[in-house]
Formats: sequence, C-alpha cells, structure tokens
Amino acid sequence: MEQPAKLDIEQLYRTDFERVVRLAHLLVGSNDAAEDIAQEAFIRVRSVSTEINDPSAYLTTTVVRLCRNWHRSRRRRSGREQRRAVEAATTDISGDEVAHHEELLGLVDRLPFRQRTVLVARYWLDLPESEIAALVGCRPGTVKSLASRALSTLRKELQ
Repeated sequence: MEQPAKLDIEQLYRTDFERVVRLAHLLVGSNDAAEDIAQEAFIRVRSVSTEINDPSAYLTTTVVRLCRNWHRSRRRRSGREQRRAVEAATTDISGDEVAHHEELLGLVDRLPFRQRTVLVARYWLDLPESEIAALVGCRPGTVKSLASRALSTLRKELQ
C-alpha cells in the first residue's frame, strides 16, 4: 500500500484557503461562518494528515460536511444577514446584474442543502458527477436528480 506524502499544511493553506472560504460562503451565505468553517476544516485535515492521499479533496469534503452541520444546528439566517451575503457575493457587478444575482442567490439559498451543494459543486467547483456523489454521500444518479430538481425549482421561481 502506497504511503501518503508528508502533508505541507502551510502550502495547502496558501493554495486552498480562499477557495474553501468561498465554497463555504456559497453553502452557508455568511463570511464569518465561512471563515470559521474553513479554519475548522484545516484543523481537521492537519489532525489526520498522515492518513490522507489527496489533502485538497479531503479538505473540500470536510468543508461541505461542516457546512451541512452548520445548517443543521442553526435556524435560517435573518433577512439582514442574507442581504449582506448577497452584497458580498455581488460586489464586482453592476446595477441590473446585481438585482438578477441577488434574486438568483436568494433562490439558491432557499434550496435544500443537498441540492444547493450539488449546484455549487457542479457549477462553481466544476466537479464531475462521481466526485459530487462522493462529496454529498450519494450515487451519481442521485446527483443528476438533485441537480435536475434544483434547476427545475430555479426555473419555476425565475419565471
């Protein structure tokens, strides 16, 4: 059995921190919570670093699981917090685009967590279905149906 290479946690932090904070932000909608989740994920990766073959993938999976736990343990954010999350995600776009992005992000935020995770993993992380399935903890066919249901819901709401 091949031994995993020694993990350089500092290098992993430099290369992946912004990516996992953004991932967590897309899944929880809060910058503060996203940063806390990313930090916790790095702590967990470091604690099992000798057992990991692909630290970046393990980190991503850990972030998604921590985001799921965050949703389970908290009620939905207030309208004010949701507004701040949308503003943070749309700072580099203009007027009409902001309104459209705000509406779309609000709709995505109301999707069930697994549907939201599938859309973020597919369209933001650009992961293949097999990796999304491993991330969400389901079969690739379930990934397809979750994405289909999520997109159908978004289309209905945008009409």
